[in-house]
Amino acid sequence: MAKNRTRRTNRKIFLDELARAAKEGQALIGNISLRESLGWDEEKYNRTKTQLAAEGAIILGRGRGGAIGLASAPGTRGLKLFVSYSHQDEPLKKALIEHLKPLQRMNLIETWHDQKIKPGDEWEKEVSAQIARADIILLLISIDFINSAYCYDVELEHALERHEAGNSRVIPIILRSCLWHKIPFAKLQALPKEGKAITSWRDQDEALLTVVEGIQAVAEEILET
Repeated sequence: MAKNRTRRTNRKIFLDELARAAKEGQALIGNISLRESLGWDEEKYNRTKTQLAAEGAIILGRGRGGAIGLASAPGTRGLKLFVSYSHQDEPLKKALIEHLKPLQRMNLIETWHDQKIKPGDEWEKEVSAQIARADIILLLISIDFINSAYCYDVELEHALERHEAGNSRVIPIILRSCLWHKIPFAKLQALPKEGKAITSWRDQDEALLTVVEGIQAVAEEILET
């Protein structure tokens, strides 16, 4: 008597191939490469990809030809993202962290800030170690950040050293209007667009969304290289 065999759906085949790529260390795989690996025509591939993207099962990367990856790949870890900020800006930092959570669920990033320091840890050593491991460093800019000796003289200096060495990507996030254009990080592309401070937007959620979209683009670019 023939055994009943469950037919693998296109959806399952697609996800299994992405899972295989993830196990081999490929967080994102090019669309052309994946389609050729599956042996599918373009119409079948795009139809399945669109379905999975709508479900939130996959992430779509940018770049030539595009790339794709699992939204949650078992055993994979996101890029390490360090947040440098003044404690005077804690409410805005917390709002940004909330907006970053979808990127964490997509397995693009793992966020770290000093509120994660455990009791008994030597906080300066821990901060230094986290900056040294970071793939992306966010500078949350305000007049309090600029006037903070630790943020400006220690964290900013260390961050720019890693950026110049090509070990991290530094992204200034302009929280509040201040004279930042003459500061060493001013040569870097800031968020939101045109360096318009988040607090000057009528809708701060919209401002934070543009920031997160910019961070997502950088994370996907790093993963594709």
